[in-house]
Amino acid sequence: MFTFRSIPIFTVMALTAFAADAPVPSPPLEILRPNAPPITLQQYRGKVVVLALILTTCSHCQQFTGVLNAVSREYSPRGVQFLECAFNPDAQATLPEFVQRFQPNFPVGYTSQVAINAYLHRSVLTTRPLYVPHLVVLDRAGWIRADYPGEDAFFRNPEAGLRALLDNLLRPASPAKATSARPSHR
Repeated sequence: MFTFRSIPIFTVMALTAFAADAPVPSPPLEILRPNAPPITLQQYRGKVVVLALILTTCSHCQQFTGVLNAVSREYSPRGVQFLECAFNPDAQATLPEFVQRFQPNFPVGYTSQVAINAYLHRSVLTTRPLYVPHLVVLDRAGWIRADYPGEDAFFRNPEAGLRALLDNLLRPASPAKATSARPSHR
């Protein structure tokens, strides 16, 4: 019997790369914060934006916050803005403890599941779960250059993958490279 497990991993990766969409403009997203003004992605135009969509109670998201902390120390001074947005139903209540425990060195806020579904263009009819963490990376012009759902192979070694992606996006663009597509898994 033929199962998904019998497909070699390189075949799956090749098919995923082939199915990658071209970059698209980032939809608006407002990230609420306790005792602080909301954040919009638009306000970071001119910077590369690393946006992690998380659940405050998810152990994988908590581990990924540590990865983002490490990478952000090196890349924030180079024009990269790191953000996390929690969307679990109790995110507003659990966010202060999450921030205190994991001490992210970048803004962290929350929004609703409905807002995240709209941002990711997920239909209410979608039955596939939204696995987290979910990583979206925007270029300086506000275009989505990478979109990695939580089940993506990217998360097997997210620090190396994120560093490579950011190095590529921060490289001065040549005319030929300015229009080339970047990884996206929408």
